[in-house]
Amino acid sequence: MRKPILIAIIAVVVVVAVALGGWAVFEHFERADKIKNAGKPCGGLDVVTGNPVAPTGFTLPSGQKLLSVQSQGQTKIVYASTGGGRSDIVQVRDQVTQALTSDGYKVTHTDQEPTFEAEATVSKNGTDDTVQVQPLCNGRLRVRYILH
Repeated sequence: MRKPILIAIIAVVVVVAVALGGWAVFEHFERADKIKNAGKPCGGLDVVTGNPVAPTGFTLPSGQKLLSVQSQGQTKIVYASTGGGRSDIVQVRDQVTQALTSDGYKVTHTDQEPTFEAEATVSKNGTDDTVQVQPLCNGRLRVRYILH
């Protein structure tokens, strides 16, 4: 009777250890991917792709450089860059959401992993959009807007 209980306890401990180890590895590589270019020169990273034009009705906050605009159906994904380093990510997200607020948006949710990324959900006219700030290259941050 004791042997099956001991085996079950050992099995649970092993499963928990594997799960925690897998989570730790995932977190390590996910964070490493977010900052992989943070210290690199901006030469080939902070570049405009094509002839991007901001979607109708959307104004890019001042000080941002429009890099590209992609479409997925009605959804527009806008990439921009702005000055700043990893320690500025949350502050830049807050500046962006403040600019969007003055343009009629309401901030409904924020989330951050300081020095890795900061996100916000903003709403305008009943539509939820998102903002994400991550490192782009040395001295520049990438701002991604998903507009529905």
